[in-house]
Parts: sequence; C-alpha cells; structure tokens
Amino acid sequence: MKNYIVLSLICLFGIQAKASNTEYYFFVQFIDKDLNYVDINKPEKFLSERCLERRERLGIPVDSADLPVTKSYIDNIVKPSINVKYVSKWLNGAVISTPSMDSAYRLKIKFYVDDVIYLGKDRVKTLKSGTHAEQNAFDENEIYGNGFEQLNMLNGPNLHKLGYTGESMMIAVFDAGFKRANELSLFKHLFDDNRMVYQYDLVDMEPNVFNDDDHGLHVLGCMAANKEGKMIGGAPDASYVLIRTESDRYESWLEELHWVRAAEIADSMGVDIINSSLGYNTFDEKRLNHTHDDLDGKTTFISRGAAFAASRGILVVNSAGNDGNKSWGKLDFPADVEDILVIGAVNRKLESPAFSSPGPTADFRLKPDISALGQSTTVSTTYGVGTGNGTSYSSPIIAGLMACLWQAAPNLTSAQLREIIIHTGHLYLEPDNAMGHGIPDFNLALAMTQKHPAFDYSGSFIVNESDVNWTSGNPVHVYANGSRLSTVKMYRPKRFLMFKYKGQKWSSEIDMNAWGFGQVKLPVSNYTDGFEVEFSTMPNNGKPSVFYSTSVKLK
Repeated sequence: MKNYIVLSLICLFGIQAKASNTEYYFFVQFIDKDLNYVDINKPEKFLSERCLERRERLGIPVDSADLPVTKSYIDNIVKPSINVKYVSKWLNGAVISTPSMDSAYRLKIKFYVDDVIYLGKDRVKTLKSGTHAEQNAFDENEIYGNGFEQLNMLNGPNLHKLGYTGESMMIAVFDAGFKRANELSLFKHLFDDNRMVYQYDLVDMEPNVFNDDDHGLHVLGCMAANKEGKMIGGAPDASYVLIRTESDRYESWLEELHWVRAAEIADSMGVDIINSSLGYNTFDEKRLNHTHDDLDGKTTFISRGAAFAASRGILVVNSAGNDGNKSWGKLDFPADVEDILVIGAVNRKLESPAFSSPGPTADFRLKPDISALGQSTTVSTTYGVGTGNGTSYSSPIIAGLMACLWQAAPNLTSAQLREIIIHTGHLYLEPDNAMGHGIPDFNLALAMTQKHPAFDYSGSFIVNESDVNWTSGNPVHVYANGSRLSTVKMYRPKRFLMFKYKGQKWSSEIDMNAWGFGQVKLPVSNYTDGFEVEFSTMPNNGKPSVFYSTSVKLK
C-alpha cells in the first residue's frame, strides 16, 4: 500500500478506554493546526503522488485543510478514560470514545479545544433485520446478464464497446459492509489484477470489510461485477477502495464522522470517484435528529465532508435516499450538497417510485440531479446475482459509468463531468424534484466531451438524427459547432388551390451549453397534420445559417 498512502491513514493514539457496556462518542473540535510543524509547501509529505497528480491536473491547490491535525493536541486529550478513534483533517478535530460523558466535556477547558460535540453511543451489538430489499435469484445467459437493461437505458454499454470500462480510474465505496465479496467469482478479476486497492472498517477499526453487512456487496456489483452471462457492472476495470462507515449497532452522528474520515482517506489516496449509497436524517436519540431546515448543504457533519471532497476534485455520487414514502419524506444527508451528483430512482417505465426521496433542499435547490434504475435492479448477492430496490442501487450504476466517461475525457474536471451528464437528462428542459433532470444519456455525454470517435464535430446537425422520434414530444438534441445560440422554427404545411406554402410558424431559441449542445422540445401536439421543422445557428460571424430542415408527417 505504500504506493498510495504516504502517511498512516488510520490514526490510533494513547491508551484504550476501560471496558464498559456503553461507549459515548464525541467530536473534539480544535481551534487551529498550529504546532504540527508540517510545511504546506511540501505536500508530498502528507499527500500521495496520485492525489497530487489529480490536484495538479484539475488545478486544485493544496491548502490548510489538507494539513494533518496537530499531533500534540491529540496526545494531550488522551486519558485512561478517553480513546481517540481517529482524526479528521478537513474538520480539524478528533472522534473520541469514552465510558464517561463528563470526561469528554471536561476537555473544553483546554485552550486548543474549540468545542466538544456529542455524536451518540454504541449499544450492545445486535443485527438489524429487514433493512435491505428481498433478493431473488435468477440465471441469464446474455453477456450482461439481467443487468443489461439498467445500463442500456443510460446508453452505458456503448462506452464499453468503445473501450471505456473504467480502466485507470479509482472508485471508493462507502457502505455498511461487503460480505463475502472476496469469495465471489463476480469480483475475482479485481483481486487477480490487484485492483482491490484498499479496505478498512472504520466502525470496528480493522482491515476486514468482508465479514459484516451485505448492503455494500449489492452496491459493489452494480459497478465492479465482471462475469459474462451473470452480471457486468458499469466500471468492471476500475480500481476499488472499500471502506465500512455504516454500523449495524447504532444510528448516530458518529457514522457521519466515519464518512468524513473515509473521504479524507480517499482523497489522500487520489481516488477519482466516491460512491455513497448512504443517507441520514433521524437517529437512535431524538436530540440528534436533523430537521428539514438543515438541508442546506453545509450544516451536518456528513454534508460538510461531502462538500470538502467535491472541493478536492473528487466526483461524489450519492443516493437521494429511500424516505419518499416515509414520515421524513425528503432527501437524506448528504444529498443536500450542491456540488455532488445526487441520484434518484426510476422503474422500468421511467417513473419515480414512491420510496425515492425528493427535493428540493432547504434553500430551494433542485435535487436529485439525475436518476437511474432503482426498482428491481440487478445486484450482486452472497450467492451470486439477484434483484433489489432503492436509490442505493441507482447511485452505483451512475458512479460506474461516470468512471468510464472520465476515462474517456481525463482532461475534464469532476465539476465539468457533473454538468455534462446533467445536460443529457431526458427531463433537462423540465426538471422536477422527483427525478431531477431525468435519465442521462452517456453516449450523448461522450459526444459532449469531444471524445466520441463516431461524432463529426466539424458541422452542425441534429444529434442521433436517425433516432429522433418526432411524434413523441421528447427533447431533440442539437449540436451547433462554433455557436452558442441556435433557433428552431416549425411551419404548418398548407395548400391554396394548387399551391403549397408554409403556414403559421412556432419558433424558439435554443440555449447552447459550453460544449455546443442544446435541447429543444417541439410542440408536436399542435401540429397534428404534420409540420416542417428548420434549425439554424447564429455562428460567431453573426450570419444566421440553416443547417437542418425536414418535413414530418404525423400518423
């Protein structure tokens, strides 16, 4: 692991706390990072080579948030009754456990401690039941198995055909456990090719993530599975980092801190994408419950951590949550963060199921951003392949294909890729807070990166002209090279005696994005007897030019 980790990523300090039936957890916030004697001008001392390469490529400078937490502060809070579980450099503090709440609160008197925040407690270990969707086994002989449709509805297999399968990309997966993933043939290629890069359990502070919950196993298959006829995931050739952050013993703020620490590890290793099929709102202790007003992207620990990760150039892909039909009824945290890619669920009819958590955020931003199949989704299981329901599974489908897209266009930033994929959504012109911008098109997204080998970037024309269903009312995608504005006009064909002419017209300007692409939805229902459509551009020379026209007869 020395190729990826410069410093020790899991920090354990001091003496372990005395045995107790209950452990209380706190976050100790420090006032600064003074006295750590680390030179910010020598980042190779505390960040990996891969991480620094990503920062340089994306133009993201190293700043004080990247500096380690001051070790002398850590050393001075350790007591026989206090154990430091780990530290967070982004939040500049330490997660501690103690059997005595008073011991924690007494740390406030230390001059370098800004605050001591209660996170929750760890109960006697019990396994939750019924927390995941029922799994149903099946066999399939086609190359993708029953997982084909969930990729194909996004035009994902087209990336694979072009050779973009996630190679050279690194994806971190934060979840509740990856039970038996190291034993299943679906993932054998990852271990054989040394692409299972790193694993750690932040809940129990051990390297084994394969002996706990199987939710992360289901999630992992949507990205990493690679067995023809059974299941192929979105990014079978990517490298993976697996970190357990979710506990089956408690539901508390501590799990949010686990997530933040995992993101710091991922950043230090140079991870490109984080998939998080996790979300929080209410907890074992009601006093810790979040409110809808907290959905502002900057209040909770986990949302602050996700925002930090995005600011470091990592593409964070997070499920919207499964609380749409529950009392909470909104997005889970950290799905409220603006700069991460939040994924809702759809069924095979492209409808949003009731469980998929809707937006908006507390400050009225649209969320989720896009959606993918989250009902009867093909997932990996401890016995092979099955199905499951939840935004937990729509998120990794998108994360895997985003790795393929980034492989194709490594010069783009995570923010640019996020913007591109949102622009391809089938609801981009009419987004809502159930499906966001709708179902993305990864073939179109590849075209927007200017890396599509079958796309002619020299002209101006309708994208995928042969696939346009003029009568459906779906948006038509337009590409206009060298133009940031395009216009569409519709004419009703009319006849006077023996003469044909163009009747009343409808016209609209098309806003083109930074990559020269735009969308327009034609009011075909107003032209039941057919129409003529004409697209033109206003190029940089200021002279309008018609680049496409056709006559459409409606049945």
